[in-house]
Amino acid sequence: MRAFVTGGTGLVGRPLVEALLQKNWEVAVLTRAPTRAKDLEARGARIVHGDVTRPGFEAAMARADVVFHAAGWLELGIRDVQRMFDVNLLGTRNVLAMARQQGVGRFVFTSTAGVFAPTPKERPATESSPVQVALSDPYVTSKVQAHQLVVKEMGRDLPVTIVLPAAVFGAHDTGQLGRSLALLVRGKLPRLPKGFGTNTWTHAEDIAEGHILAATRGRPGQLYLLGDRILPLAEFYADAARAVGVKPPTANVPMGIARFAARFSEARVRLSDRTPLLSRAALALAAVDLVVDASKARRELGWSPHPFEERLRETMEWYATTYRDRKVPPPIKPDGRLGTRT
Repeated sequence: MRAFVTGGTGLVGRPLVEALLQKNWEVAVLTRAPTRAKDLEARGARIVHGDVTRPGFEAAMARADVVFHAAGWLELGIRDVQRMFDVNLLGTRNVLAMARQQGVGRFVFTSTAGVFAPTPKERPATESSPVQVALSDPYVTSKVQAHQLVVKEMGRDLPVTIVLPAAVFGAHDTGQLGRSLALLVRGKLPRLPKGFGTNTWTHAEDIAEGHILAATRGRPGQLYLLGDRILPLAEFYADAARAVGVKPPTANVPMGIARFAARFSEARVRLSDRTPLLSRAALALAAVDLVVDASKARRELGWSPHPFEERLRETMEWYATTYRDRKVPPPIKPDGRLGTRT
């Protein structure tokens, strides 16, 4: 089997590429920064230098049995709204058009369960839940619009399947969660805001396996939610702290004070090309409940994530090994911006 993967160096894309290679797939990886994919190239992946916002790499996907479109920009509170829509919406439109032009056998799109948020514990999201915009933010809006674009594509001639992960954790996370876990293992995250919501947590490697199952066992025209352990955000951090023997943070900071700190963080970077360490949008999204019912993926795909406690322990051991030394800078994108764009 031959796969073409966009976003192959990201939090979800990298373990997806690694899993495909382990299963002896031929894998081509699209990346804006080939140096970030040297380890994947050494393991047998073919590296394609390109950007989803700039068509021109269609010949590289010509032989693909499956295109996995996992590229996206995850960042909250940004000021460059146009760039966010270019990556998440225009990029998706471009990859869809090229896959259709090349007649690929399957197209698997990485959406997000967040398109259904808010979904509280008593009303978990299913694949038939209504799409909503949880808050007015360029990331959220662009992902909802990209999701809707791909859903419309399902009625055309390209065999499309959509995978919708909930909260993803794992090694190599350059986003807000990764930075906070790096601080946690250093004992530098003693307090959290009150009022954070409940999410459905799943390890990136289990999400990657869900993608492969969606391509090989899933049905075209179907959506598959992927989510494992339902936990309030504060409990997730407490469990993560205990996994590496550090004191769990206390959720006792009033949300009003946290928003004031976020406003100050935003003001500090207003004249630069950077995004804030903490934004009001990130706080707002963290307060939203996202509880999902992944029984369809378990039933139809045979998806069975590894034990949550084992995955969390492995993840936190990686963060401890990588970031406990305070001389090591916290996770940050190679281009110097915060956030996760792949």
